Amino acid sequence: MPSWTLPGRKDAPNMRYKAILETSFAFSYTFNPRNLEYHWYPLWNQTLSDMVSDVPNVIVAPQYPIWFVPQDDEDGDEDERDKDDDMEYEDDGSGGDPEEIHIMSGESLSKESTVLEADNMGEDVAEVSFALTVPEKDARGVIVDFSVINLSGVPLKQPGGKMRYGGWRITAANIGLLVEVKSFVSRSLTSAELEKAIRARITAACDDLIRQAAYLFLQDPNKDSVLAIAAVGQWWCNTKINRGDVNHIMQLLAAKDPLFQINFGPAVVPLKWTKVLRLGVAPSNDRLRTIYNSLKSIGVLETPVDV
Repeated sequence: MPSWTLPGRKDAPNMRYKAILETSFAFSYTFNPRNLEYHWYPLWNQTLSDMVSDVPNVIVAPQYPIWFVPQDDEDGDEDERDKDDDMEYEDDGSGGDPEEIHIMSGESLSKESTVLEADNMGEDVAEVSFALTVPEKDARGVIVDFSVINLSGVPLKQPGGKMRYGGWRITAANIGLLVEVKSFVSRSLTSAELEKAIRARITAACDDLIRQAAYLFLQDPNKDSVLAIAAVGQWWCNTKINRGDVNHIMQLLAAKDPLFQINFGPAVVPLKWTKVLRLGVAPSNDRLRTIYNSLKSIGVLETPVDV
C-alpha cells in the first residue's frame, strides 16, 4: 500500500521539487556554512503547510508567541478592541480599508531610513539606525518555531459588500501542534556517529517543547493537550503532551521559582516519543497523516462559496 501524500503535494510536482531544493539549500556548505537551523525553516514551513493545505481553517504560524511580553500588546483598551471587532462598518468612501496605499512624490519617510548624503569631504555617508532588537531582561515571552493553529470564526459583512479585516471575526484560535527545529549535526558524521548525534540534539528539542507546552497550558487554562514535533534538520519525532504531564513545570514557572532558571536542569517528564524518522520517507508520511487527522478532528470550517 503506497504511503500517504501530503495534500499540498498531491498532483503537484512543483511542490515536491521545491521540498527537494529546500533540503539541498539547508545542507549547502556554500549557503549555510555555519550549519544554522534557520535554513531548515523553509522546508518545515512548506511541509507543515502542505500537510494542512486542504483544511481551510488550519494555519501554520512561524515564530509564534505562546507566552506574551506585556509591552508587545497593542496600545488601547481591550474592551474597545473587542467592541471594534464586533462592529459593522459603513463604507463612507473615505478609503478606510484601501486596497492600495500611494506614497506621494516627495513624501518624507521614516527617520530611521538609510539616507545617503554628501559630507564636507564630498564622500557619501550612510546615516543608518543602529537600534538593535535585544530581548528584554527576564522578558516573559516564549516564541515557538512553528505553531499549527485551528481557527474558528464568524463572517462579518458590511453594508455594500465591503469586508473589513478579511470579513471574519475570529472567535477561537486553538494551537494543536508545536514544532521545535534544531540545526543539523555535523555534516561529516556518518552511520552510528550520525545517529548518536541526532538523538542527542533531538533530546534538546524535546526538552524545549515540554517547557513550551507548560507555558501554553498556563496561557490557556482550558487546554488539556497539544501535539509536538521535535526536529533536527529533516529528522524528527513526535508525541502528545497532556496538561498532567507538565504540572510540576507549570507550578515552577507560575511561581517564578529561581531554581527553574538556574539549577532545575532538563525537564524530566515520562513522555513516550516516537522513533526518529527522516522527512520524505514512507513511514514519515504515514506519521504525518496521523498528526493531520488529529488536527482536522479539532474542527473544519467549510469554505464559503463566495471566496
